[in-house]
Amino acid sequence: MISYIKRLSLVLQVLFCITTVYAQDVHYYKLIKEKVNGTISTNVSGGQFITFRGDVCYESNKNGVGVDHGTMQRNENYSNSQYLIYQNKSGAGCYWGKNTTFKFTTDKNKLNVVLENGDVYLYERAVAPAGQETCSLIRKKGGGSSEIVMPPTPIYVDTYYPTPTPTPTPTPTQNPSTPEPQKQQHKCGLCGGTGRVATTDGVPSFGNTKYCSECGKTVPDNHYHTTCPSCKGKGWW
Repeated sequence: MISYIKRLSLVLQVLFCITTVYAQDVHYYKLIKEKVNGTISTNVSGGQFITFRGDVCYESNKNGVGVDHGTMQRNENYSNSQYLIYQNKSGAGCYWGKNTTFKFTTDKNKLNVVLENGDVYLYERAVAPAGQETCSLIRKKGGGSSEIVMPPTPIYVDTYYPTPTPTPTPTPTQNPSTPEPQKQQHKCGLCGGTGRVATTDGVPSFGNTKYCSECGKTVPDNHYHTTCPSCKGKGWW
């Protein structure tokens, strides 16, 4: 009876170890493009191992052991049928710090690392190079960051904020004896008087589209509107 119990205990331990190993999903992501300070470049190299466990992911070595960056939690409020959004859960969260967002396609084949300052790093899932044992980017010990502040709206690459309607400048009181000069307004030829123009952020849209309420039609996912550079948002001059 004792021998049977020992054998059963050993089997349960083995099953537990197998379950633990297969509960994690490790992928290597190769850096293929970056947008830093508004400049896009493909002259990049390196890659990160990322391990997924349930609704948490973290940077790791090829065996799924974390590299002490902390963990990223999937944000269900911002995730949808096209993207999986991960944000800081513990520690720095990732190499780039707490206020960084991981934006995966739902198949986890592509990743946008979106920094708080607007810089974007585009990764693609790939086979790790021979001899690659861990992440190319690992934070130095003691590198800290302030607590993350969860944004009120999704941090998508194409997020924009509407420009406030300009407040007219009061006309100074004229001397009755001096005739007031006639002023003429001309509609801006670039934006057509709307004060806004359509553009793209230069980051691949992965072939996805969305409906733009300003254009009234379906457009690429990286399409957005911004203040007209000609009239500075006034719509006229």
